[in-house]
Amino acid sequence: MRSDYIPLLSMLRDAMGFHAARQRTLAQNVANADTPGFTPSDLSRASFEQALAGRARPSPGLQLTDARHIAGQAGAGVRFRAERTPDSATTANGNSVVLEEQMARASETRMNYETAVSLYQKSLTLLRMAARGPGA
Repeated sequence: MRSDYIPLLSMLRDAMGFHAARQRTLAQNVANADTPGFTPSDLSRASFEQALAGRARPSPGLQLTDARHIAGQAGAGVRFRAERTPDSATTANGNSVVLEEQMARASETRMNYETAVSLYQKSLTLLRMAARGPGA
């Protein structure tokens, strides 16, 4: 059985994907901290919750062209929406990135990602133990 068929593992994979994408977005914000007129972005929490609820749509490039094709799993190819989210202050050159706020978000995202990875690893360990059987 593939791990795609286990809802918990699919949800954890989606969570890891969201946190990795959010970390890339926050890194881009930090990299543009001195760019005049730059407005920071963050990922939409609603798109993450939709992916976990299984209501997210697969990427538009994946289509069933034959009745014998296997449909993708819910959340497969999920793309999260980045939204412009100005920080609490704007400098004279129009840049609204506050490094302290971005670093706090990055730290929170890292902790959430590490939690999802840990839960994923523990779930796989439990599955391996169950698959071994008694006395193995």
